[in-house]
Amino acid sequence: MFGLQKSTNPSDVTELPDGTRIIWAPLPKKRTGRQALLAVGETAITLGLILALFVGYKAFLQDSLVADTQNQKAQGFGGGADQHKLRFPSQVHKQAQIFGRMYVPRFGSKWTRLIAEGTRWHPVLNEIGIGHYVGTSMPGEVGNFAVAAHRGGFGGAFKEIHRLVAGDKVYVETRNYWYVYKYLQTKIVDPTDTSVIDRVPLELTGSVSGGKYMTMTSCTPIFVNTHRIVVWLELDQVIKASDGPPRELNLGGN
Repeated sequence: MFGLQKSTNPSDVTELPDGTRIIWAPLPKKRTGRQALLAVGETAITLGLILALFVGYKAFLQDSLVADTQNQKAQGFGGGADQHKLRFPSQVHKQAQIFGRMYVPRFGSKWTRLIAEGTRWHPVLNEIGIGHYVGTSMPGEVGNFAVAAHRGGFGGAFKEIHRLVAGDKVYVETRNYWYVYKYLQTKIVDPTDTSVIDRVPLELTGSVSGGKYMTMTSCTPIFVNTHRIVVWLELDQVIKASDGPPRELNLGGN
């Protein structure tokens, strides 16, 4: 039978002078240590699921959306009859000195990012994509042209940096020239190891004074960021912008 039932314990009943009977609900039992442990475990699992969903959102949805935006900005930069005329299509670009555009076929046939001076998060690494370490060489110069980009978060421009291998090339486009760099070496280092962007990187096998190198850096592991992943490349070819982009990029006149 459904409905309220009278208490069978007299101590749970209070009778007022007018005959009204108050039936007190039983007090909840005190949790045992086992029950408390189970409650903590359930809370931890719930928080873990929330954290996993957040990381998933950051790693896949948000990064994908920001990456698409950065890619589109890079593809649309310039425009008109003079594809290499530097213009600023959005407010964020007015806050940074953009001097080039990078193409890395290993990251995807359509992958491209703009390169701006400096490595501050806003607006360079977060919105534009790739930042040039101030004080290091410029593209094509003797020394070390060093750049940085996020690996996870804010589009993760260098998310696939670990996939670069022998035979891969990186293309840097500027107003007047294309610079083609070929892959040399990858290394994981401590965040304090700034020698990797030296004019002659000491940890790069075979590096020599007078060499023309390029260094790509990012955080690793993704979202943990306890170390830095470094990729070294060497200048392989210089092409005049007036001659058009390297044929192997297959940019279709872009």
